[in-house]
This record gives sequence, C-alpha cells and structure tokens, in this order.
Amino acid sequence: MLCLTDLFRKPSGLLLGLVSLSISSLSVAQTATENCVNINTQHELIEQYIEQAPYRQALPSKVSQFSYSPDQSYQAYLDYAQKLIAQRNPRAMMSCPLSSQSYQLLAKQQQWLGTAKVVQLLAPFELRHDNNDKAVLLIHGLTDSPYHFHDLAWHFYQQGYDVRTLLLPGHGTAPSDLVNVSYKQWQQAADYAITRTSQDYQQVYLGGFSTGGALILNHLIEAQESPAAIKGVMLWSPASQASSGVAWMAKYVSWLSTWLDKEGDVDFAKYESFPYNAGAQVHGLMKRMNKGLAKADSLPGIPLLIVASEHDQTISTAATLELLGQWQSKQTGAAKSANHLVYYGEQSSIPEELNKQVMIEFPSCTTASCSAVKDVAHTATINAPSNPHYGENGHYRNCSHYLADLPSYQQCKQGKKVVKGEKTEQNLAQYPHLQRLSYNPYYQQMLRSIDKFMQ
Repeated sequence: MLCLTDLFRKPSGLLLGLVSLSISSLSVAQTATENCVNINTQHELIEQYIEQAPYRQALPSKVSQFSYSPDQSYQAYLDYAQKLIAQRNPRAMMSCPLSSQSYQLLAKQQQWLGTAKVVQLLAPFELRHDNNDKAVLLIHGLTDSPYHFHDLAWHFYQQGYDVRTLLLPGHGTAPSDLVNVSYKQWQQAADYAITRTSQDYQQVYLGGFSTGGALILNHLIEAQESPAAIKGVMLWSPASQASSGVAWMAKYVSWLSTWLDKEGDVDFAKYESFPYNAGAQVHGLMKRMNKGLAKADSLPGIPLLIVASEHDQTISTAATLELLGQWQSKQTGAAKSANHLVYYGEQSSIPEELNKQVMIEFPSCTTASCSAVKDVAHTATINAPSNPHYGENGHYRNCSHYLADLPSYQQCKQGKKVVKGEKTEQNLAQYPHLQRLSYNPYYQQMLRSIDKFMQ
C-alpha cells in the first residue's frame, strides 16, 4: 500500500500521473500554473468551471473501505483517509502555497518537503505531544474538511492537548461523493473516532462544527453509557434544525434531480456544488438527534459549550437554544452549572428560562474591523481572522449567494469595498455585494471562553 508520508518526501509518478490525467483535458485554465490560491482569481472563467465541472466529479479509487472498528488504530484510519483523498480528489496534488501553524507542525512531524499540496491541508490529522493523556477530537461540518480546524487545533495543542480530526465519508474528495452517501455512514465514522479516542486518552473533549456537532450529540444521546474519559463537549453553530422550513423536501427532490447547486468548486477545502442528497441526509440526522433528545429521560453529565449566532442563515438559532435548554433540563449533578453559551446576538432573543440557567457570554466588539462586520455568519465561528484562506485578508471569498447574477458574483469576488456578514435578507438588501463572513471577528474572546470552560 502507498504510504502518504513517503509520497510527500519525494514525488510519486503514479499519483502525479493520475492527477495530471484528470486535468489534462481542461480548457478553462492553465493547469500547469494553477494552484489553490490563484484559482480564486480566475473569476472570468467561472461559467466554464461550472459547465465543465473539473473538480465536481471524484476519480476512481482502489482504496479498500475502512472498517471503523474500534480495534483499528487512529493512525491506520489517518493512512486510509489520506490515500482515499490522494486517489479520488482531482486536485489532491495541486500546489497550495498556504500555511498554518498546524500545518507547519504536521510538516515537521511527517517530514513533508516543499510547498504544501491540497491533500496535506484538507486531510484528517493528528497533532501529538510525547506521552500525553488528554486530547480534543474535532469533527467538521457538511461539505467541509478538517482544514477548517487548523486554527482551533493549534490553540488546543498549545494548551497541552493532543488533537485529532475526522473526515466524514463523502468529504475531502469531490462533491459527487455526497450524491449517494448516508448520514449513517457519517455516524459510524463519528462513533469510531469518539470510541477510539476515549480508549486512547484519559481526558477527552469533543468538538463539532454544524453537522459534526449533531453527530457528537447523537452519539452521546444513544450511547447506553458515555466513557468516563469524556470531560466536555464544544459545539460551533451546531446542526439542530435547518433555518429553511422546506429542508425536509430534499430527500424527495433528490429522487428527481441530483444537484441543488452547481458551482465552480474553486474552494479546495470545502465543496461548493451541493447535491440534494446532502441536504436530505443532514435533515435525517437532525431529525434522529432531536427525536432521541426528546425521548431521553436523562442525559450524560457532560458539560456543554455552544457558540452560536442569532443571525445564522443555515441553522435555526431558536432550535439550537431549545436544544441547549433540553440538555440542561435533563442533566443532573455538577454538569448543569458548567453549561455555557457564547452568543453573537441580543440578550432579548434568549429565552428567559435559559438566561437564568446557563452561563451566557455576549462578546463585545473592540476593533474597527469587527465593527464593520454585519452579523456573524454560520460559516464564521471556527476560523481565525488570520486564517490565510478564510480570514480577514484570506484569498477566498464566499459569494455563492450571487451565483444566479454573475456580475454581482464577480463584484463580490473582486470588489475592494465589499461588506462582510451573514446573508440575511436585510443585509442583502442594504449591501449590494455582501461577502458571507468566513472568519470569527470575536475569535480571541471565544478562545478565552473555551479555556474557561475547559478549566
């Protein structure tokens, strides 16, 4: 079997040839010089990218399916995931001249040389200390990848924790791999990662963004007995209920049509094209989680921290607050007093009973760049302003909400005075070229809240 560590120490003719073959016929760009950064500047080619879909379809793979048995080591899982990405992702070996402190540590640990490749940045990873007994496990959201945790992972590592991330099935390769995936496959992978990490460490914190949060809660709700090693759960914009009232229709529409959105797929770390099945599966997961939560007589005595925005346009914040209230009401012991909410919104939008029961923080804006942001978006809570891809001066701009209007889309992508925020109706009406916020302007305050929670 091909070892990815060796692959990045010296070029692999087999994999380089495979990736070159997949992009050799493209007429939309000069692929020889294309990388994960400059592809974001080729806005005039967006229509060709959408039509020809060079990065929408996954490549054939001979990688055997991972069993997700707790007997399998986490390193065996990481090796499997990297091989899968290397073979199925059409741009796995594309140059990606971005760096993060997490990547720099990984490159040192794995002896990677030269400029980063896409596969190295979006594959699941593990940051390790010597002889450590505590860890944080992080699970990403729908259409995302472990790259979204590079910032938080580094913070947890600095606090003395080993850090593990998970790649959900159907992710990290190409959007077409979400066409037939089932949320039960995501749950199987999450169950494995939680169980394996709880066996390997004496102290474990679980962290999930959006769909990752729902998978963690569902695991804890359905588990007959949670491992004593699990000391707390951290959720960012957790998938509780879709903000759209017609999300339940996705599974029926998926029988008739494959794609809800077809985009250029220029973001190396997150799918832009979106199949109906992906929406149907996350709806099924949330329904299962909420049903289990409602039926549960009691819940594990595990403290919960939630980071949420009142203006989230992907997930219903009201449903998230209700979830926190149910979790609080069905707990016993010291955990009830340790539950914590970091809330980007007005105190008046918090249910009165929750205000009395849960420790709530309302971060204040202290910088000019923060005051210019028009509401914290669903996509923003976990990335630092310094993130080279999604940050304040990052190379990528989220403008997908303008895709039906290409002039507005290109202005959002290229304009020098673009307003950043959540894509609420009010913001879209007031700001003609709104860029959906992809970093947390309150990031440092959030880190202090997290440290307080974990201590």
